[in-house]
Amino acid sequence: MDIKQTIKKNKNLFLKEWFTATINTYPKDSARILGKDSNRFDNPVGAVTRESLEDVLDLICQTYTEKTLEKALDPVIRIRAVQAFDASDAVSFIFALKKIGENFLDQSQLRQFDHMVDHIALAGFDKFMKCKEEIFLLKSTESKRRIHRAFERAGLVAELTEEDLLGSKKS
Repeated sequence: MDIKQTIKKNKNLFLKEWFTATINTYPKDSARILGKDSNRFDNPVGAVTRESLEDVLDLICQTYTEKTLEKALDPVIRIRAVQAFDASDAVSFIFALKKIGENFLDQSQLRQFDHMVDHIALAGFDKFMKCKEEIFLLKSTESKRRIHRAFERAGLVAELTEEDLLGSKKS
């Protein structure tokens, strides 16, 4: 049986174990709440995490690229980017797939599966770094706005005229 067929056949078992491994990367009390209910309204982080993991599993059973992997990982990585995760901790849940694969795949498929997991992890890391960059830019822009508003209120900032921008005629 082909590796993609094996994954597809055991998708629900993969998903259940991967979801459990993922929520177990959170503190104990948080993990208990996240694993409790997959309702988007009662447990949005848990539901989004489960959906994202399922999308990744569906994707690796088809043809995928780094961009499509990033898109599938986006919701779960975006959540982890705003939480107190280091980059390595934020994507560590992906590597749990390797251990899970050992339970469902035969020895001849494990190397190929490990290679797939490495691609998923790289896409996850790239997505995490893009999210962190977006967060940094948002914080930076907001800080600039606050400073500019404070200077305006203090009368320390005035709009520059075109003449000011081009330089004085005396020079």
